[in-house]
Amino acid sequence: MGPFRSSFHESALARAALGTARVVCRWCSRRRYELAPFTASATLTGLTWLEHMRGTTITEHLGYGALTAGAAALTALSVKHKAKKLGPVAAAGTAVLADAWIGAGFGPSIPSLIASGLVTVGAYVPYMMWLTANRQTRLKLQVDAAKAGVAAQAMGASVNTALTGASPEETKLMQALVAMLSIPAVDVTALEHTRFGWRAVVVLPAGRDTAPSKVIARKEQFAANLGMPGKLRLAKGEQDNELIVCLYETDPLAETLAWPGPTTTTCTEPVVLGMDAFGQPVEVELLYNHVLIGGASDNGKSSLQAVFLAYVAACEDAESVLIDLKPGAVELGPWAPTAHKFDGGIPALADTPQKALDTLQWLWEEVQRRGEYLRELGIKQGKPVKKWIPGEHGPAIFVFIDELAELMRQLPGAAKLLESLLQVARFTGITLVCATQSPSNRVFGGNTDGRQQYQVRIGLGAKEATTANLVFGPGAYGDGWCLDELEGPGYFLRWDRQHMVPVISRAYYITEDEIGAIVHRYSADGEGVEARKHPGDVPDPDDDPMPPAPPTPPSGGPGGPGRGRPVLRAVPTFPDGTPISDERMHALWQAIDAAGQDGITVDNLVALSLPDFNARSSVNGPLLQWRRKGWVEEAGKQGRAMAYRLAPSKTSVQAEAEASATTSEESAACPVSL
Repeated sequence: MGPFRSSFHESALARAALGTARVVCRWCSRRRYELAPFTASATLTGLTWLEHMRGTTITEHLGYGALTAGAAALTALSVKHKAKKLGPVAAAGTAVLADAWIGAGFGPSIPSLIASGLVTVGAYVPYMMWLTANRQTRLKLQVDAAKAGVAAQAMGASVNTALTGASPEETKLMQALVAMLSIPAVDVTALEHTRFGWRAVVVLPAGRDTAPSKVIARKEQFAANLGMPGKLRLAKGEQDNELIVCLYETDPLAETLAWPGPTTTTCTEPVVLGMDAFGQPVEVELLYNHVLIGGASDNGKSSLQAVFLAYVAACEDAESVLIDLKPGAVELGPWAPTAHKFDGGIPALADTPQKALDTLQWLWEEVQRRGEYLRELGIKQGKPVKKWIPGEHGPAIFVFIDELAELMRQLPGAAKLLESLLQVARFTGITLVCATQSPSNRVFGGNTDGRQQYQVRIGLGAKEATTANLVFGPGAYGDGWCLDELEGPGYFLRWDRQHMVPVISRAYYITEDEIGAIVHRYSADGEGVEARKHPGDVPDPDDDPMPPAPPTPPSGGPGGPGRGRPVLRAVPTFPDGTPISDERMHALWQAIDAAGQDGITVDNLVALSLPDFNARSSVNGPLLQWRRKGWVEEAGKQGRAMAYRLAPSKTSVQAEAEASATTSEESAACPVSL
């Protein structure tokens, strides 16, 4: 392995050195004109140092001095007689000769470096003035040719010097910009090729008419000037004068994106909504972040909501609350079996104004109750607890409201309640996901602009440009958030604190059959509600009820009365000796027992299709009871889910001894013999 590792490291170092050399050479090639004075000064200084090492005689010193003095005298005469052309040449000659004299006399030393630096700085002043004037002349000729439709190649290489990039893509990009803006770009950085095409960041010159928004507004003209096949997408960069240019030879969003299935079982991990134009997954941190979904009808709001709903249904530490006042609740109604079942008769789906008001009031009471619970928990722990943590304090609640404007029209009194929930519900683990076609302040009752409380905003296709400003805020359309340019249903733009640059994305599409399968798998039938309630409100589970007395078998055998003896069968029992009278519970118990020491996850138990245990909520109920009684224990993680197994059995004497030890004040001093 030694020679192999050595060759590997040498090869890696060689590749790194070659890559660095290529970068340096590319930079020097692009800056060859700006580096000319520095290169000339450094070369002259190096030659004089070599002469010093060879040895400089007195005669050579006298020669350097005479030439320097002559150049200085010529400079003085030029200034005296106002010779504008001769004066700068004589001054430059004096500086160069003085630098050479010092370098030859002192060699590699501080005085020589100072002299070389002064000469270099002095040389840049007239050189940059000449270079700027020369480039402006060339650019004017290039712009006039581009406007007149003359090909740049036909004008010769002397015209293209200022518009030649390090690659053909960069050259065409610079020429297309100067033809449209009449002035060149400051720089083209981060040009990279992807499996779909290429992407570049262009630094535009300062000015109102050269802002990225102006280029984006003239996208068709820019694409025509570029003259390259493919799909062009423009967006504003992170800086005010940066323009992101993407040309896709193959579009990753052209085909419908099939939903890959649930990617997590906890709401502390992000939800994957789809794919962006760069082929990367679109992830959104849903927990603690209210979501606003806006856009015209028939542009994919239902598909986007379905992805969110499927994510919440698959999370073991989350519950959903549904409000849909459309007739028949056609959008959220199919998801009602997966929603939370409230106490007090409040339905999981609010499809009438009164039910919606009751649901919002219950949510506000839940916010207050959770806040009080966190306060008491902080007092108990001796440090403040400022945020609800799903799984530790109880489940997170995600409130889905379809067509928020319709809710406000039918229930105007709910505006203030909704504003309060948006402002204070996040820290209690309650998050709102609202969809609407008109996300304006009127939707929130006209008092305040509730859009400020949405940390995640998603815009779908729209016919009017003003919709972008309604979703993302004033001026968003000019910054590239152009919803009217989205190509069809499912396309969207996403904004949050980590993604403030518009990037076109497309949502996954969940079919009706897939929705039915998700609802069937994760439906909450009421048996497992206790598993996700607030820990402070969950009562101790009642003991399993005693089974009814088995019927007295007939005294006779198959042949008639009085024949044979009754057939005795072993009755299955729990570890405390209680009979397992319910065959369904027995089947679940046997499934966990059959898994052995490796254990089995809740999802795998659901997949067994046991009677009445076809959803996680129905399995969580008895599983929670058995864990609290010590009959079932955790067996470790299987993937991302926790597996459970039967705890080692104990004798009744040991169980009684442990029970008495836990209730005694001196339990630590009372060992239990094993």
